[in-house]
Amino acid sequence: MMRRDKPINRSLGLAFTRPTLSTKEQGYTLVEMTVALVIAAILFVGLEGMLSLALQADQHSRSQNDTLQQARFAMQQMVRAVAKTQRLLIPLDENPSTAWSESVRDVLAVTLEPTMDRDKDGWADANNDKDYLDINGNSTRDADEPERIDEDLSSDNTNDSSPGIIGIDDNGDGVVDNSAAASPNYDNDEDGIETEDSLNGVDADGYLDDDTDGSIDEDINKDMNNDGLPAANSDDDDEDGSIQEDWFDPVVFFLNGTTLMQRIPNLNPADGTDYTEYTIVENVSQLRIERLLGNDGQTVLVDITLQVSPVNAESISLNTRVRVGAGL
Repeated sequence: MMRRDKPINRSLGLAFTRPTLSTKEQGYTLVEMTVALVIAAILFVGLEGMLSLALQADQHSRSQNDTLQQARFAMQQMVRAVAKTQRLLIPLDENPSTAWSESVRDVLAVTLEPTMDRDKDGWADANNDKDYLDINGNSTRDADEPERIDEDLSSDNTNDSSPGIIGIDDNGDGVVDNSAAASPNYDNDEDGIETEDSLNGVDADGYLDDDTDGSIDEDINKDMNNDGLPAANSDDDDEDGSIQEDWFDPVVFFLNGTTLMQRIPNLNPADGTDYTEYTIVENVSQLRIERLLGNDGQTVLVDITLQVSPVNAESISLNTRVRVGAGL
């Protein structure tokens, strides 16, 4: 009988056998592949949902931050206007003889900042006639001679051919630009009586101390202090030879639907209708402006509440109180 010898590695003296593959080493079965695909699909859907939530959270955060920044900017604009003005035009003081509120409004109006010089020409924007106090009488404005702002009004205090501030409900009765009658005079506080107050620091409408409406110096005649001087022309209050040439330049914040607008006079305005309106912030759900007196009974304060409520973000509510002229 012939003997069969095993293969021998003569160099190493080792014997080898051919390896065999197990079932798993031969590849995945169809069932295993299906299960793996199902698990992968579940993980993908989960990751996609998590990514979508993360993106939504990021968008919400961005929207919320944008809303906050816009609300803060709008509040800063209003606070600065109040702090940098010499006169609060709206709201008016409360008039006890009316059935509506004059002192709590959804509109804010002040006179233009007396030192603002946007075109850098050396004259304040509010100085319509470029008048100044000629201390040494040389008819030339020297460095130490101050400008004269809002010193020669007409009966139409804002020079816009309208009672009160044009396009605005000044006294809060729900009627815009209403006046007692058609005449050369103007009802600047829209209370039904025309130019009944003089520039004297007291509530003396009709120039009689017992004829009051709660507001001080809010409806001034063309003879601003009612002194009949100068005798040649009682309307030339600054006695510069011209009459009624420097008016109140109103800066106004008001709602157009749910959009907060700002109105500001243009440079070198021809009259009180020469202005531009800007959008400050949209989606405003509340604008509350209240006129208050300080503890001394004379200081005028403005309490401002602004709430912005965009569709895809939470509401932002801001409140502050500022003294009129605090920044001058």
